[in-house]
Amino acid sequence: MTADALPAPVRAQSNRVLVVALIATTAMLFTAFAAAYLERSGARGWRRLDLPGILWANTLVLALSSVAAEIARRSRARPFDAVKDRSNVASFTGKPQGIARWALPASVLLGLLFLAGQAAAWAELRAEGVFLPTSPYASFFYLLTAIHAVHVAAALLALSVALTRARILGLAVGFWHFMGIVWLYVLLILKVLG
Repeated sequence: MTADALPAPVRAQSNRVLVVALIATTAMLFTAFAAAYLERSGARGWRRLDLPGILWANTLVLALSSVAAEIARRSRARPFDAVKDRSNVASFTGKPQGIARWALPASVLLGLLFLAGQAAAWAELRAEGVFLPTSPYASFFYLLTAIHAVHVAAALLALSVALTRARILGLAVGFWHFMGIVWLYVLLILKVLG
């Protein structure tokens, strides 16, 4: 039996469980790295580096992408919502209108711009002679930002699939928002803690 053969409510519940498990696993991963970072930062010889300036612009790009994704999510009336809210049945088209039509593609493009910004931050550090083995702080910087970038790429894949499968849009956007929160957590660790 394929997933498409399952009844819609069962498929939706399975998808929600999958996303919750993915979020929980990701949260545990970043919590473990934060604990290791804090432990190592207390050791002698710890030296924090200046973060590349592009990270702040990148944070804005990620926030704008999250706003665009939320506009897309809110604009897409889903059949189950329309059935629950009878007042919405007449207006349900299943397709976003106006600016909402471009919100999800814009979110994906901004997400790709975020990844390009991450690559630019790494290039900036390399140009300054800061590499993975340069210092423990540099190692944590590259590790945390690279693992976040991999998760962002996975979330972008989910958003891209949602371009053609509206039924997963809410879950994809939820994971996307979570990756934005994780990014703020990574910045907090790298800039403030340790």
